[in-house]
Amino acid sequence: MKELLQNVYKRKSVRRYNGQKLSQEELAAVEEYLHQLKPLVPIHLEFQIVPCSETNCKLNAEYCLLVYSEEGNLWLTNVGYMLEQWDLYLASLGIGVCWYGMGKVEEERQCDLVYAIMLAFGKCDADQFRNGDYDFNRKDVDDIWSGATDVRIGEIARLAPSAVNSQPWRVEQVDNKFNVYRQKGNVPLLSSQLYKRWNKVDVGIFLCFVDIALESNGYTFNRTLGTDTDKGRRVLVATYELN
Repeated sequence: MKELLQNVYKRKSVRRYNGQKLSQEELAAVEEYLHQLKPLVPIHLEFQIVPCSETNCKLNAEYCLLVYSEEGNLWLTNVGYMLEQWDLYLASLGIGVCWYGMGKVEEERQCDLVYAIMLAFGKCDADQFRNGDYDFNRKDVDDIWSGATDVRIGEIARLAPSAVNSQPWRVEQVDNKFNVYRQKGNVPLLSSQLYKRWNKVDVGIFLCFVDIALESNGYTFNRTLGTDTDKGRRVLVATYELN
């Protein structure tokens, strides 16, 4: 996924769209890339692209992507991991994306799949994207990553987006091995139920950024996934061992 690195510094949650329409070629590329997303766990996802006007989304985006998934261990984390790849790819096309966490659908289930998330997208002006790593409001590496680490990895990973910028991840590293935790808490702008749901998606986004950072800097690694649970304030999501 290292080809997505340049878009890490450009990508931004876009809430203003300029009303221009995606061409048929652009829409085809957007759809095709959905079939190239790398999964975190072998869980089946399906996607629907619908006009934004046919959803409850309040943004003036042209389309919304509806994501449906099998349920299973780390299924919401997998959704975050996969769809962040798509988010970053669209930034390379100059197409803005917003993870619309308040999105609702009429049918919560389709066959064996359950509705997971809605992402709004459409054409936007260039000033809706970032210009570099200085244009972020994020915790410092030392606030999220304890133990000796390659600062290049931490500086990329810390830029991951999250619901209301809650950044619910913490990393503990010893030598060439580190654990990624999902740290639970309360966010005033979200109900506890919503926060519990979206921070699982968020930590998947963070793992996507970690993988991009490692691959871009020449690391190979073995990754062992934890168990999705709501017990405890800090939940082990993944263990990385660098080769």
